[in-house]
Amino acid sequence: MDTATTGPFVKFDSPKEHYTAHACIFWCFDARFADLYNEFLNQRGFAHAKIDLVKGAGGAQALADMDSADRTVAQSQLAKSIRLHHAERVILMVHMDCGGYGGSKTFSGDHQKEWDHHAAELKKAEAFVRATFPEIKEVECWIADFDGAHQIAV
Repeated sequence: MDTATTGPFVKFDSPKEHYTAHACIFWCFDARFADLYNEFLNQRGFAHAKIDLVKGAGGAQALADMDSADRTVAQSQLAKSIRLHHAERVILMVHMDCGGYGGSKTFSGDHQKEWDHHAAELKKAEAFVRATFPEIKEVECWIADFDGAHQIAV
């Protein structure tokens, strides 16, 4: 440890071994869904799995938007998950009332219209992932709302 370091110190022994990621997950950074993320991992059997988490505004939105600079960043993160941790599964998530899409007000409060839009975005993101990363064996798409997470068939 550098003896010139000042300030608080958090002691924790992190594993030094490299790992294989069970999945690379794209999840929104909206803190309203943080507990859902943990429960999602538990219920999907990933509680003790190694996961590469790409967390940003809109979750999978970046992969759906072909004109977004965020797509380049998201694509790079997925490429690194595959190269460094051999991820073969990608889990894409978007959520209702997402500020990245302007919130529910963008859809005039029409829940079905918002849901359909998010499902279409997930399909675009899924198609991009499959076309760009043919080595990915499985892509899952999920919409989170305030009742939980719902898998969307693509």
